[in-house]
Amino acid sequence: MKNKLLSVILMAILFFACSEEKQNIINGKIEGLAVGDKIILSVEDPDGAQWLAVDSVIVEKAGEFTLKTKLSDYNTQLVYLKSGEQFNATGNYPFCFLEGYATINIRGHVDNWHYIKMDGGIYNHPALQEYMTITDSAKTIQQSGIKLIDEANKNNDSIARTQGMELIQQSNEMFMGMQDIESSFMRNNPDVAYSAVFLRYEYDLMEDFDKYEEAFYSFTPRVQATPVGVAIKTFIDNTRASEVGAVAPSFTLRTLDGHDLSLSDFEGKYVMLDFWGSWCGPCRMSSPKLVELYNKLKQADANIEFVGIACRETKDENWIKAIENDNLVWTQLNDAHSPQGQSIQKRYAVDGVPTCILISPEGKIVYRDHPFDIIPKIRNIFSLHQQNNL
Repeated sequence: MKNKLLSVILMAILFFACSEEKQNIINGKIEGLAVGDKIILSVEDPDGAQWLAVDSVIVEKAGEFTLKTKLSDYNTQLVYLKSGEQFNATGNYPFCFLEGYATINIRGHVDNWHYIKMDGGIYNHPALQEYMTITDSAKTIQQSGIKLIDEANKNNDSIARTQGMELIQQSNEMFMGMQDIESSFMRNNPDVAYSAVFLRYEYDLMEDFDKYEEAFYSFTPRVQATPVGVAIKTFIDNTRASEVGAVAPSFTLRTLDGHDLSLSDFEGKYVMLDFWGSWCGPCRMSSPKLVELYNKLKQADANIEFVGIACRETKDENWIKAIENDNLVWTQLNDAHSPQGQSIQKRYAVDGVPTCILISPEGKIVYRDHPFDIIPKIRNIFSLHQQNNL
């Protein structure tokens, strides 16, 4: 009888142990959090065009929260909502990588989410300790510089403003100097998914895309199969499919005036795709030059069409207002309206805006560059004289 009872107890223990769900636990001590506020854990959608809410918790004790999630190997964003606010994953919110299952602690203030500090989970990896120390120091220095500049602007203090700019420059140099640590971590930890996080935006390595691709395939199959690994693989495939000399990927999307437009509609013409955003300062700065170029080309009856493709827009009204304010009279598309899995930005592997891509009458990609760099090339093709520093 005793043996039978012992067996039942052991089976019950094993059952509960096996059935216990693995979770990542995020403990926050954030000054300024009020009871009733909400913390949302969000992840990028498959197109990378927006963030989707997956888990959340209501703040029950001022300044603290505990959020539990089954997610693992995900790059997530922590979004803070004041009581009653609607979810909108924009703004300067912190990223939190969840690898394996652990407890992650974050500390900071609701007015400075960008400057929170983390420990636990992947952030306690021995090879990342120097990286985390430098990151925290650089953020502290940057924050001090911004505070000095804000105070200097209020008091019209040129000396304090200069000091603030020097601190920001110092912090920028510290951030840039961490590239060697990131590269070393990637090389030495091919089975750690956080290596893929470093690689995803390794812009210097992208200059030699063969090496970028080689770095990705040096990761283990497990890392390649994680969400961030899949995102890199998709980016690599799309980059190869949209590099100079390749046939331009097709797309169809409804225009601002309500009709469907396909790239094939422009067969036999040059097409200039302008990837931009109403929220993007450099994009808006380049708009007057593109407008001037467009007008010159139309005056010359040039065989070219412009197509604007707005990226990562959260509200149509912002997009429409920017089109009107910047006088963007050519065809306009909003990539946020693309069906899931058919993002034009993603198909063309446009990692940052503004980016312009010129397609030949034969449908092949001729150039892809920043607007200021591609404008002279287009002028050259159509023999337009240089005017107004265009």
